[in-house]
Amino acid sequence: MINDDTPTSALVLLDDNYTCPPLPPITDPRLEQTVFTHRSLVNTLPVAMRGDMESYDKLAHVGDSLLNTFITCLLHGLNPNSRPKVATDLRAKLINREINSHVSRAYSLPSRVRTGLAAGGTFRESDDEAGEVFEAYLAGLFYSYLGATSTDPTGKDKNNGNTSIPPKPKEEIEITSYGQAFDRLSSFLTPLYSPLIKGLYSSSLDYRASLIELSEGAKSELNTLTQKLRSPQPEYEHEHVWPDWVMDKDRKGNQGKVWKSFCTVHLRGGGSITREGMAEGAKGPADNLAAYLVLQDLRGGGSRF
Repeated sequence: MINDDTPTSALVLLDDNYTCPPLPPITDPRLEQTVFTHRSLVNTLPVAMRGDMESYDKLAHVGDSLLNTFITCLLHGLNPNSRPKVATDLRAKLINREINSHVSRAYSLPSRVRTGLAAGGTFRESDDEAGEVFEAYLAGLFYSYLGATSTDPTGKDKNNGNTSIPPKPKEEIEITSYGQAFDRLSSFLTPLYSPLIKGLYSSSLDYRASLIELSEGAKSELNTLTQKLRSPQPEYEHEHVWPDWVMDKDRKGNQGKVWKSFCTVHLRGGGSITREGMAEGAKGPADNLAAYLVLQDLRGGGSRF
């Protein structure tokens, strides 16, 4: 296995010394009100009294998509030679309940949310809710930027002053305004997430991913080799374990565990070679990786069965 000092969780980097960039304001009052309105407050009012009051749920859904798109682009921008699998794994470490809630609370966003009286206590304690407020805020920024750029050359507002959610159909807004809004949102998110990506990324991650790719079919190859030499078949042992990056409080059931495979080949002259492979999802890739490493030892060291 490959060992290095690369952190396995962004929470390690988000300590007291980490400085978040200033939070841009949402310039549209209605969007800001929606961002900080919990569904429990809306539900306490009779339908006839709600008017245009909305909760932040829809905005959170949009903000989640915006954040995923941004992080994916930033990961490949900062590490253009990195494999998609590595970028996918890093994105999962950057966008999750713990990180979103941590950032949300760093900006004191949950404290600004209006809730129904009965839901106030549970809301303040919920990491899920705190994270959704951050996502909703990102969408609020995006739509406020979109409203600000939705003007024709004469300066007339193509939305007629209406910045409600969703905005007018794209045929009524210059499509470039979406790009302009995303660019402005990115100018806030880039300094927030770039240090985290640089702290989490290591070339060893791509090396591990390349080994997984190279090891495809290695178990079958090793079996064929031992049969040809009339040697005992390789022995495999497995462990279903939690990776270091999953926090203790989230270790429930088997979701998130990885497979460790230990492949042992007994040599004809005595002794044996045992190598370990680890992979997510299934035993097969872990077996292949362990078998591949055994094959490399046999070929590199000139060992004979």
